[in-house]
Amino acid sequence: MRNGHENGMDLQNLQNKFLLNGKTAMNNSELLVLVLGNGRKTKQSRDLGARLWTHCAGDLRLLGQMSMEDLLQVEGMGSAGVVTLAAALELGRRRVIEAPKAKQIRNPSDAVGILLPMFVDAVVESFYVIFLNRANRILRLECVSIGGMAGTVVDVRLVYKRALELRATGLVMSHNHPSGNDKPSDADNRLTRQFVEAGKLLDITIIDHVIIAGNGYYSYAEEGMLSS
Repeated sequence: MRNGHENGMDLQNLQNKFLLNGKTAMNNSELLVLVLGNGRKTKQSRDLGARLWTHCAGDLRLLGQMSMEDLLQVEGMGSAGVVTLAAALELGRRRVIEAPKAKQIRNPSDAVGILLPMFVDAVVESFYVIFLNRANRILRLECVSIGGMAGTVVDVRLVYKRALELRATGLVMSHNHPSGNDKPSDADNRLTRQFVEAGKLLDITIIDHVIIAGNGYYSYAEEGMLSS
């Protein structure tokens, strides 16, 4: 019978710890072992959770952004383990996204609370639009463009076409900066002005444009940058 020393971090002991003390008593590497098991229980796969935690430098956000090739570099990780981990992280992301949201955008923080989860683990730029009715209640949240690490292309006409289809009277736009810099670029400012000007012609108000950068953000509304 194998003991904890032979197998690195003993899975049964960790399961008992979880049941007795609860999930908050577990550290991150222990939680990784509970998700993945302890590899193939070979000498090479001992302490898999600790090695994986070291590989991502103790950064859960970095772990979520790692590719399959990155994860397979961890000794003891196979393709089945990578798929299991990716599925667990995706379920966690979707849980946040599908959590009860404000049905009405009353201020920039309402919009940020909805938009931040959209960009968890994102390594490329993407552009989302929240379509609102006259009472600023959410009609739809849609991704309208996915680009590369340096930018994404948004067709203003197609966004307003969709707004007219939904009978929306207000828009909240958002995109991310994978670099972590939340300051708007000149291109961001030009695009925002285009949306504001087009909205005036169609009587559709731009409520905000939010740039998400990691856990930080920039709000055009908060900064008073929506006037043209």
